[in-house]
Amino acid sequence: MHKINVLLVDDEEAYVRTMAERMEMRDVGSRVALSGEEALQMVKEDEPDVMVLDLRMPGIDGMAVLERMKKEHPEVQVIILTGHGSDKEEKEARRLGAFEYLQKPADTTQLLSTIRSAWSKSVKAAVDFLKDSKDEFGKSMSAAALAEGGAPEAAREIMQDPRRRRAQETAEPEADKERSVDALKVLLVDDEEDLVRTMAERMEMRDLASDVALDGHQALKMLEEDTPDVMILDLRMPGLDGMEVLKRVKKAYPQIEVIIMTGHGTDIDEEEAHRLGAFDYLRKPVDMSHLMDVVRQAGHARRESHGSDDE
Repeated sequence: MHKINVLLVDDEEAYVRTMAERMEMRDVGSRVALSGEEALQMVKEDEPDVMVLDLRMPGIDGMAVLERMKKEHPEVQVIILTGHGSDKEEKEARRLGAFEYLQKPADTTQLLSTIRSAWSKSVKAAVDFLKDSKDEFGKSMSAAALAEGGAPEAAREIMQDPRRRRAQETAEPEADKERSVDALKVLLVDDEEDLVRTMAERMEMRDLASDVALDGHQALKMLEEDTPDVMILDLRMPGLDGMEVLKRVKKAYPQIEVIIMTGHGTDIDEEEAHRLGAFDYLRKPVDMSHLMDVVRQAGHARRESHGSDDE
């Protein structure tokens, strides 16, 4: 079975080689570059499927490497993995085309899941672009079958046809438009304003439409005007608490999936939340990537059950 081809770029040699070993143990092919310059040279010789890239490196830093990669090798998905990042740098990385932005130390399981998601995005993009041309339809089906069957290397050969790159350049604006229309709508309800607005910004950077309510009454009022796909709901709030909001939402708007996210919950609260219909129950602090996975699962469940539009 062919492995996903991953290039790990980090000047912390012991760390990055340990990471490479762990990936090999999980059947993911990996190579190591200890600088930005070395990474760009290695890409010229053998283009990876996914690059995992540190930001802070001597010489060419990670942001410059990312910018060059997305210009010269747009089909390669780049995951930023840094121990010194900031919200400003995350916004810039996503603007330049990073697939995901993770903070060190990253859990190996989480990182591998992100790598596989990045590779899936590459395959899906290739299939979508190839489908635009009737004479390329067969290739698109072949690429999809090879990737799903565990042969990413063979799929990559099909994906990297020059015609696919030309199709990508012309198809991207329409794809962006379509993605914005289909974006999941998320309502975040929490009285910690700084926290909830930061979360909303990060969701927007991940192509999710988000809005904020700072208490339960405001949240219910907002639902009268526009119903989201997913609600992320704190339990401890002044006035109307989260459990009461959950109860009212599931009664009046059963199609909305509600994720409880609290820093003060108990096992009894969790049991009650699930009884009332909560999709999931998370305890703060929550890893952003994990939260995004749960949100997408909830959104998928909502649309599978009720469709993308309310009746």
